[in-house]
Amino acid sequence: MSNYHIEYTDQAEFSAGEAAEISGVNPVLQRHWRKRGLLSQIEGERNARFSISEVVRMTIMQRLTEGGISIKGLQAFSGLAAHHATAKLMGLPGSVAIKADSPDAEAEERQRIESWAAHSKVRYVFWPLPERDDLEGRIAQYLRADLSDLHELVDQEGVFHGLLIDLEAVAKLVHSRAKLPLETHVVTARLLDGSAK
Repeated sequence: MSNYHIEYTDQAEFSAGEAAEISGVNPVLQRHWRKRGLLSQIEGERNARFSISEVVRMTIMQRLTEGGISIKGLQAFSGLAAHHATAKLMGLPGSVAIKADSPDAEAEERQRIESWAAHSKVRYVFWPLPERDDLEGRIAQYLRADLSDLHELVDQEGVFHGLLIDLEAVAKLVHSRAKLPLETHVVTARLLDGSAK
């Protein structure tokens, strides 16, 4: 058991304009996607705020849309792809600031974050084109750790072309455009009775 615990996590939020600068998705399209259920509903459009995972999802949906993927395809794939890309993003230097009451607490929290980021083995999303009607139940087979066995999937599916998105590249793109840190973790030492020092 860890001797340290996170007191709180402060997560960055992005305005519609900031999200547009990072993801390439303008506020008009953001509203359209909210109405279609692709992004969470927000009360008061003027005060739209997005979490980093929502900005990552927008970035992925923008790439899928540019590739000709339908709304149904965006619904099927973008959430899971964004989860993996966000994990990779949080592992990049500067994404998470740690305020700890000791060097050991900071090192332990940094190791926990890096472990979480490394846990996501998915790097690529392969989307066969033209789109198929039965993809929703088979999404996992289109998420790939590497490209070594992609030819088997293409042969099995009888697909000659598709859209390939590198989730690590998406994470690096968002990292380069977003104001850092994306999260701040405040970590304190825990005494044996469970109280903070």
